[in-house]
Order: sequence, then C-alpha cells, then structure tokens
Amino acid sequence: MDRLPYLGYDDPSFAQQSSVVQDPRYFSCVANMVWLPTPLKGFTDTLPEIKAMLRVCAFHLCGWACEHPSVAEQATKVTSGSIPDGYPKSSPSPDRPGVLPPGTAPFSERIAREIDKRKRKIKIDIENAAFLHYPKEEVIGVLKFWGIELG
Repeated sequence: MDRLPYLGYDDPSFAQQSSVVQDPRYFSCVANMVWLPTPLKGFTDTLPEIKAMLRVCAFHLCGWACEHPSVAEQATKVTSGSIPDGYPKSSPSPDRPGVLPPGTAPFSERIAREIDKRKRKIKIDIENAAFLHYPKEEVIGVLKFWGIELG
C-alpha cells in the first residue's frame, strides 16, 4: 500500500483537498484504481458534477455509497434516488438497476486470478518481518473495513 495518498480536490478552484482520498480506506480502493477510465480521472478532481455522476453510478451498479463523513450529504442524495442533470441514460439508475455502463469489462476468471495473486502478495508483505516500515496495522485495518479475507 502506498503511504502517500493521492491528493485529490473536491472543488474546481482547487482550494479544498478531498478528505475522502486522505483516508487510507478510500485511497486504496480497488475501484478507484482500476475501474475509472484514465481520461476521466482529471475530471473527477475538478468537476463536482462528474464526481456526483460516478457516485450515482457506483450506488446503482454495486449498491455502494461512500460512507465517509465528509460526503454524507452527497451519499444521502445518492441513496434517495436523486439523479444529477446530464446523467447518462445508458448508465445504472433506479429504473435500470444492474445495467453496466458502456465499456465496462465483464468479470472473468483472469480478473479473479489477478485478485487472488494480489491478495497473496499483500499477505506475504504483511508477514514479512524485514519490512520494518510497511504499514501493517493500517493495511490490516483497511482490509477489515472492506471485508477482505487474505486466506
């Protein structure tokens, strides 16, 4: 796990850093690292409208709304079924639960193998006594928060 969090911003003026991405439970989130198309990453830092749409999509696709206190108001809007202006008609919504956003790769055996491989690597890192500065307790806390078993 990287000890230096991604310093994202919550507003287009770049005046206030996001407290969500400062929290190790979220800057380590697999979905943030692999599901967000690279061209979209810059917009998520500067355009609150894009961030709102992604949160709506995540909720209707996976049933997940960010529970970080700094976005509690936004999470309430998302879970109440609020759809932001301009939200793509082809994306998951209350009317289209489980619909995959265009371009979403299906879960496959290859992805499952990669997940297992990464979990084995994390387990080895946690158990490695030579890693004196590895944030073992922090990593274990994040895994516990997300309900991830290393096996």
